[in-house]
Amino acid sequence: MTEKKRRQRLVQWPRVALTTAGVLVAATATTFVIRTGDAATTTPEFGSATPTRTVVAIPAPRTSAPPLAPVTVTVPGLPVETPVMVTPSTAPAAAPLAQSLVDPRQVVYTVAGNARPDDPVTVTYADENGALRTAENVSLPWQLTVTPTVPVNYVTASSGGSQLNCWISDAGGATVAAQTDNAISATCNR
Repeated sequence: MTEKKRRQRLVQWPRVALTTAGVLVAATATTFVIRTGDAATTTPEFGSATPTRTVVAIPAPRTSAPPLAPVTVTVPGLPVETPVMVTPSTAPAAAPLAQSLVDPRQVVYTVAGNARPDDPVTVTYADENGALRTAENVSLPWQLTVTPTVPVNYVTASSGGSQLNCWISDAGGATVAAQTDNAISATCNR
């Protein structure tokens, strides 16, 4: 090896060492950000306002239940949990009447889950007369309210590889049948 080539190689070592150190520092910083999830943290400067967020909660219609307790809302980015007191409002007189108009035979079919892209979901359900109907390529969550004239409540969903669950709820909102296995098909009947 000539003297000239030997000197050129000796001059390149600082560049190689600095480049390697820079890559190592960047990889370490990236690993830290990924593990802590702390990509961008902002801290208000002294004297500036703390970030705030307004939360509006609307209570359910007033019943003979005890008064509502404070609701604690946790908002990421705010320094502490913020308690919010939900004050009862006066319900309109028509609200109880609207609730009594619900047919007690009414059922709600629900299908939800994680649909894979380009994986059509097919739902088969019993209509008001107990006849089976099919809805193809539905979007999740899928929901249908039916008032059956026969005592048949049935819903099934199938796909090629999505994770599906199903529920049947009565007029009061209580679940009367459910399958929550996150499988490629789900069947509920009562």
